[in-house]
Amino acid sequence: MTLLQTIWLRDGERVVAFGPDGEVTLAELRRGSLQLAQAMARLAGPDRPGMRWALCFDDSLLFAQALLACALGGHRAILPGHQRLAGLQALQSQFDGLLTDGELPGSALTAAQLRLPLLVADDEPEADGAALPPERLDLTLFSSGSTGEPKAIPKAWPQLEAELRVQMALWGERLAGTRVLASVSHQHIYGLLFRILLPLGLGRPFDRRSIDYPEQLALQTAPWCLIASPAFLSRLDPAIAAAGCRLIVSSGGPLQPGDAQQAKQLFGQLPVEIFGSSETGGIGWRQRHQVQTPWTTLPGVEVRVGPEQGLLLRSPFLPTAEWLACADRIALHEGGFELLGRQDRVVKLEEKRISLDEVEAHLQGLAEVEAAAVLPLQQGQRQILGAVLVLSELGAARWAELGPGRFLLALRQQLRPWLEPVALPRSVRRVEQMPVNAQGKRPWPQLKELFDEPLG
Repeated sequence: MTLLQTIWLRDGERVVAFGPDGEVTLAELRRGSLQLAQAMARLAGPDRPGMRWALCFDDSLLFAQALLACALGGHRAILPGHQRLAGLQALQSQFDGLLTDGELPGSALTAAQLRLPLLVADDEPEADGAALPPERLDLTLFSSGSTGEPKAIPKAWPQLEAELRVQMALWGERLAGTRVLASVSHQHIYGLLFRILLPLGLGRPFDRRSIDYPEQLALQTAPWCLIASPAFLSRLDPAIAAAGCRLIVSSGGPLQPGDAQQAKQLFGQLPVEIFGSSETGGIGWRQRHQVQTPWTTLPGVEVRVGPEQGLLLRSPFLPTAEWLACADRIALHEGGFELLGRQDRVVKLEEKRISLDEVEAHLQGLAEVEAAAVLPLQQGQRQILGAVLVLSELGAARWAELGPGRFLLALRQQLRPWLEPVALPRSVRRVEQMPVNAQGKRPWPQLKELFDEPLG
């Protein structure tokens, strides 16, 4: 029996979700999924079994209902990662139908369309909760990767179930008796696994809504766990008093040590960081008790060092048992592995290979800098490095005292002992907060646009 079948056949009185309108039981979720599956079948007709349905939802319960309806009907769930119409239009060739809790785009999309919640007629027979349980759920995710272009990543249910069982074994005991809150979208692999499938697998109720502000955590009255991004954890207010935290998970980008420690001080839990990607699934985890805490591979996952310190991966969460070359650079240690940055974050300037991650790390080691993003820029016929900086109080004072030009010269002077002259940033922009997208990743095209305007 697959895990999906096990979830479906559990006691129908078990609470699976909660929100402003109260709690929702598994029986209600099953009934809604069966009704939706019937509506999808009527819309598709007998000639189109196994359609590809794009899912675009804010409400996590309706999203889960749509996932199960796809599984019931043998359809493939397509997760575009967003609900922007222009983005959906660009992906139209990837799906046949759209399920959403937002406004239907109508003629702007050629695909079949259904809006949830369904308006079920009073005389429609109630769906049978004891219907044949779904065996598997196959889906396609989209990841922008380093290019910004959507990349389709198919996921078969055995891959998802393999990782789910590992994550359930690791965190199930700590999640006993908790409610699952999340600040990340369920439209991406991290949120899909930890916000939806993990709670369903463990029988823990999840919040239908997203946690948008840290202050919402103070309103919780039952034990809770938080599925978060580094960007969310960087915005925690030291004045927040929120009891009842049992686990904090962070993924999607690097979590700064200071943010991890502040979360521990506020909530009593040091965040668990998960390292992985849409393509690979989870690779490793850690709790950063020290700045240089290495990553521990997830059970069943193997890593080794390939050419140019590249990460070679073999994992039960991949579609094959072959070794996969990843873009991350690593070093192996007795206690695990250390991330050295990405191979696609290495650029060649004046015949020298420069790690942008290394330049960022040295900038962030300066007293004047809280956060840094470094990117290559074209200056006439020459390529240089630009730095987007969030300054500390000291840095802000020195910026005001010296002005942008002399401030940059002072930073370059401090970096000279560690970096080649060509690796020293030659242009700088200051921001109050580092821009990140919904997944906590830096939007590089947006950062590059900062340098299109003259420095004020």
